[in-house]
Amino acid sequence: MDEVVLGVLAAIGSLLFFGSYAVPIKMPAALSLDPFVFQSYKSTTCFLTSWLVLLYTPFKFTWWGILGALIWVTNGVLAIVAVRWAGIGVSQSLWSGLSLFTAYIWGAYVLKEPLKNHGLSILALLVMALGMIGVGFAVSEKTVFQSLLDIWLKLNPCSTKIKDCPQLSCIDVQDSSEALIPCETTKTCGVEEEYADQKYERENKLVKGVLCAVLVGTLNGSFMVPLKYAHKDVVGAEYLVSFGIGAMTMTIILLGIYMTALAFHGRPLPSLYIPGAAGPAFLAGFLWSMGNFFSIYATLYLGVALGWPLVQCQLIVSAMWAVFFYKEVTSRTGAALLIGSSIVVVLGAIMLSQFGSIG
Repeated sequence: MDEVVLGVLAAIGSLLFFGSYAVPIKMPAALSLDPFVFQSYKSTTCFLTSWLVLLYTPFKFTWWGILGALIWVTNGVLAIVAVRWAGIGVSQSLWSGLSLFTAYIWGAYVLKEPLKNHGLSILALLVMALGMIGVGFAVSEKTVFQSLLDIWLKLNPCSTKIKDCPQLSCIDVQDSSEALIPCETTKTCGVEEEYADQKYERENKLVKGVLCAVLVGTLNGSFMVPLKYAHKDVVGAEYLVSFGIGAMTMTIILLGIYMTALAFHGRPLPSLYIPGAAGPAFLAGFLWSMGNFFSIYATLYLGVALGWPLVQCQLIVSAMWAVFFYKEVTSRTGAALLIGSSIVVVLGAIMLSQFGSIG
């Protein structure tokens, strides 16, 4: 079978598994696990399943696998912070789009993979990124305008003078979702110093969240680069054992640092085992590992510039789970935006397959 066909089939398999691995994360039992602990379960599954490739490949070790695992574990932690501080719509859309262009830059300009047409390939990436932004905002049930308004409100809370804010009013800042409430003419927006502190805290968290999302996109787009360099020592699935060892090692180190930091600040340590939570956590790790297995062959046959961006279509699969399984998108507007944006992503992927790398 033609390598391009095999690469496309591998990309489809990868995006199906990658797009589904987050489903167990939202199961009620799994929500009680600390994010770092959950990542530990995922890494353990990745480590254990990686040895299965020895059933048909010889054992080979490469330090590039350790580097790839470091990127993955770090990426997982940064993604959690980004979603919590900048929101899932902004974060996921930002890092998905950046992943496309980062992978393309690596493949086209660093790894020198052959391209049919540079200009049209970049245009295809822009189309895919636009569609991914739409999918991200559809799942969060916020339009681009609403999300930008939320960001503006975080950075510019109402002043103490109502005349300075005639259309909007006080902002409830007790939680992460700033809800607009009508101001009574006899009520002010609070003490100026208090809002200055709240503004600084919101601004600080938002900036950190966006920066984390940018780092996630950059690291995610670079995720398969170590594999390309490792091809001098290992080929295809031979890379997985080194990656599994690295994933387990990096997770133990980071979890140790995390636990030490909590203890140093006098905070309670998270439970490493909660009844009923292990199953969803291990399932998430298995689904991710399968996605990683297929993504290796997608990158091997199609190259980083084409294979990895196609894998990023996983966003559509995860969005479908959000709509049909978790019922997160309830409005007609959100559903329409999701369907339309998904079509745009697919069109961009078709364009990229026609004009992108065939390495």
